[in-house]
Order: sequence, then C-alpha cells, then structure tokens
Amino acid sequence: MTVRGLAVQRREDRAASRRTVTLLVLAAVTGVFAPVAYMAMFTGFHSYDDEGYFLIVLRDYLSGQPLLNPSVPIYGPFFFETMGGLFKLLGVAPSHESGRYVTLAIWLVASLSAGLSAYRLTRRFWLAVGAEFVAFQVLRALTNEPMSPTGLIGLLLVSMVAAASFRSARPRATAVVIGSIVGALCLIKINVGGFAAIAVSFAWAASLAPGRRRQLLPLMVVVITLLPVALMASLLSRDWVAEYAWLLALAGAAVGIACLAAAGDRPPASGFALAGGGAIVVVICLGVALVGGSRAQDLWDGLVLVSLRFPSMFMFPLDISIAVDVWASAVVVMALATRGLTLLSASTAGRLRLAAGLLIWLSALLIPSSVFLLALPLLWIACIPPAGNVEDRVGRYCRCLVPALAVTEALQVYPVAGTQLAIAGLSLVPAGAIVLHDGIRQLQTAGWGRPSLFAASAAPAALLVNVLVFLAGGYVVLGAFTEGTRLGVPGAESIRVPAEQASQLQGLTDAIDRSCSGFITLPGMNSLYLWTHQSPPTNVRAEIWMLTLDDMQQGSLVRQLESRPRLCVVENQKVVDFWAQGRRVPNRPLVDFIRVGFVEAGTFGDYQLLVRSGD
Repeated sequence: MTVRGLAVQRREDRAASRRTVTLLVLAAVTGVFAPVAYMAMFTGFHSYDDEGYFLIVLRDYLSGQPLLNPSVPIYGPFFFETMGGLFKLLGVAPSHESGRYVTLAIWLVASLSAGLSAYRLTRRFWLAVGAEFVAFQVLRALTNEPMSPTGLIGLLLVSMVAAASFRSARPRATAVVIGSIVGALCLIKINVGGFAAIAVSFAWAASLAPGRRRQLLPLMVVVITLLPVALMASLLSRDWVAEYAWLLALAGAAVGIACLAAAGDRPPASGFALAGGGAIVVVICLGVALVGGSRAQDLWDGLVLVSLRFPSMFMFPLDISIAVDVWASAVVVMALATRGLTLLSASTAGRLRLAAGLLIWLSALLIPSSVFLLALPLLWIACIPPAGNVEDRVGRYCRCLVPALAVTEALQVYPVAGTQLAIAGLSLVPAGAIVLHDGIRQLQTAGWGRPSLFAASAAPAALLVNVLVFLAGGYVVLGAFTEGTRLGVPGAESIRVPAEQASQLQGLTDAIDRSCSGFITLPGMNSLYLWTHQSPPTNVRAEIWMLTLDDMQQGSLVRQLESRPRLCVVENQKVVDFWAQGRRVPNRPLVDFIRVGFVEAGTFGDYQLLVRSGD
C-alpha cells in the first residue's frame, strides 16, 4: 500500500473509532436518562385526562371496534394501528402503567435518535451528546399526556432528519423513507403531516436542477411565507394569533430567501420516490381502518373536517408580545444588511453563529416558556454554510429541510399551545446543532488564538449547560416521586400522586363500583372506565363532547341512556371550565339530561358522583 493509501486508511480507521465511541456514549447517556425518565413518567395524573382518552380508544380498537366513528373524531388511524400492533406484539392490555412504559420507551428512543441525527449532520461528538440532552429535556412534556400521539410524532420527525442526513449517499431510498414518514404523520394529525409535507416539498424544490429550481423554489418560498397567515386567517383579529402569524411569516421568509441564494445539491431529487413512499403508507393504513369497520365519511370527518373546526372549539393561547415581532424584524434586517453574514469577518460571523446556536438550544430547554419564539427568526442561519472551501458535512438538502421543518412545525402551536410546544422545540434541536457546528468550523478557520480557543470550548460549554439543567430537573423529579403516594387503582397501582389526590380517586372508584352499573362523565374522563373495568354505555369518548356534539347527536345518546338501570354521572366542573375557556356550555339534550335527571351522591375533591333523582 502506498503512503497516500496508508494515510487514507488511518483517517478512515480514526473516523470509525470516533463513530463507535460516540454511539457507545450516546447509549450510555440513554441509560443514565432511564431512571429519571421512569420517575417522571410515573409521577402525577392530570384530571383533564387526555391519557384516558387514548387508552380507551386503543382498548376499543383492540377489542374489534372501528377506529373512527362520529363520536371519536379527533386523531387519525396510524397512531392507534401502530400502538395496537405493539400492544398485541407485547401481549399486554392497554392500561395506565403499560401505556406509560410505552411512552417512556418512545421518549428515550427519540432522545437517542436526536443525538444520532446531530452526529450524522455534524460529525461532532460534543454536539451529538448535547443534542440528546436537549431532546430529552424537551420531550419531558410527554409526562403530562402519556400515550399521546405527541411522542410518536416527535420520534417520526427526528427520524425524518436522520433519514435526510443519508440523502447524499442514498437519495432514492431516503426519499421513500421521508415520504413514508410524511404519510404516517398525515394519518396521525393532518396538520402536522401537512406542515411536514410543505417543508419536504420546499427542500425538494431547492434540490432540483437549476432550470426547474428557478421555477418552483420561489413558489415554495411564497407558500412557506404565507402559510401562517392563511392558516390563522379566521382568528387574526386576536392579538396573539396575529403576532404569531407575523413571526412565523418572517421566519419562513428568511429561510426561503437564504435557500434561494444557495446552490443546489448534485444528487437528483426523487419526487416520485417521495410521493410513492407516502402513498404506500396512506393506502395501507386507510385500508386497515376501512377493513376494521371505519367508514370513509368518518375518516374524512376525523382527519380533515374536525381539524378545520378545532380552533373554534378549543383554544389555549400562546404567551407572545409585539416585542417578539420587533426582534424578528430586526433579525431579518440584519440578515439582509450582512447578506447572510457574508459581509462579516470569519471571526465575527463565527461568534454570531455560536451565539445563535446557543440561543436556539437554550430556548428549547426553556419550553414551555415562550422564549423559544426568539429562536425562530434565527433558523435561516442554518441554511447558509460558512464561506470557504471546506467540505460542507451538513449538505444543501438538510440545510433547507431542517430549518423549514422547524418553522412549519411551529405552526402546530396554533390554536393550542400545550404539548405541541414540545414538538416545536424538538424541531429546533437539529437546527441548533447545525448552527453551532458552523460557528465552530468558521472560528477554527479564522486562525490561531482567541477565535480557535473560543470554538474549541463552545460545544463542551453547551453540553455542560445541558447537564446542569438535567441534574436540576432530576432533583425535582426525585423529590416529587419519593414524596408521592401510590395511586392504587387497577392498572395504575405504581403511579405516584399527592396523598390527597390518591385518596379522592380511590374513593371515587370504590363509590362507582358500589353504586353504578354504568356511568357517563362530564367532561370525558375515560380513565375511570379503565379503573372500574367498565365500558362506556355509549360510543362517546372525546373529552369535550359537550362542546362538539350537536343536538341530534346528543339526543340520540339520551335515548340510549334513558332506560339504563343504576346509571350514574361523574362530573368535574373544574375540568369543564378548563375546556370551555370562559364560554357557556350549550344547553343541549345530553347536558340537560344530566342537569335535570341526576342529584349529587358524593363529592371526591373536584369530582362529583351523581345518581338518578329517583334512585
């Protein structure tokens, strides 16, 4: 072997060794996360009970009931088909404990995948480990709603970024995988999938041959810029909606313009492979749902119509002010004035990139604080590699896809800024890694001295901040877990809650067992059916049925319930008020049936057990 060949072989061996060490460290970090994640996942129960909704629908599906019907209209079939297959494979029934173990596994795998994706994009050990820490902290929101599709959505989005990192080597296979993920997301939540599809289309247009690129990419820039305004048009009269739409429009425009100014990739864009991958998943998933008894009309209603009506049914505002829009405008002006940092010296541009990358990661760590909004106008920086002849490890395709995905997925914070914030934050993780990597590389090329020293210390410093945040969070989690009392109801024995809440829920469950042969809940609180081993007497599962079901639907339910012996109602007015958001609950047949025909038989904290007036 020649001297040159030996040198190449040594470089390849060192690279393989670094990959192995990085994989082992990321796996070890996941092992460190596991006990903290377990304690966090098995601490607390929220009375609004999204957890119970997903578990009861999954239980119904596994028992042979159709996935979608007019009274179960909120999520698409992919999540339930996937989770149903997993529960069958594991041989366990849906319960609060089994559901939390599954969510725990998704949390850890998604965090590990975020670290691996960051390593694929940057080849930097410190950034990979830091990205895993940030993702773990962001996804802690899964503990608020175990068994929510949010976990699977997050895992799919991280997997999309990981797949995109292989595009240069395997463009067609990568396109099939990315298209399949987009199809799966559409069949979990149509808005999330639609936003991902727009980001993927944007990156696809940016990678076309110059002629077609000049035709299609400007169109996609217009789409990604105007999408927030179009999506929120019906509620732009609300201050927070208008301010958020303007912020995302500016962020989208900045990303679009930055990608317009860059050259395309060499590998061909596999448009048919993208569409084919998505089509295969959609056809199979919808076919399974239809064979299982779901009607085409119910699929259309659940996937599309309910999503369009949802902003008018329930809204949880985002904490935003006009100052954020001023910040976004200033950032865009700075980008234009410096021509995307190209007019600045390498040292200055590198420091700005490092500051931006650190802010992006820090803002993700601080979610649910609205500080994360400050990161969105900075995403365009990830689109532009540092000047110079050094090989761009990230690649043009990922430089367009990752920031565009972060901007579009931030749209799901509208109209409910709940756990959706976690997905918005998760999409910032790979973008922050790219910006930090570029800053380090640019400072390293600026020469010896302070810039190089600054670059060498940036990634370890970012990791140190992540470790400190993790330790502080772990201390809080340990305290809550050790101070909690076992809930002690069937299927949730190991969950720790405050002693008073445990006593109330145990007493309520025992009272239902003694007094009721069937019961309904106002609002939907489906965990009680799992704890009492009962089935709902109607096909209503949604938490906000009192707001979504019309007179005809509620009247039909009343006719089903009138002849039920020993029928009870469990009501929680505090949760009703939470869902109603200051609105009056309409006086419709089922609501009136409860108000007129039932009297209080017991109170358990915020819960009231009601029995028929004549019983």
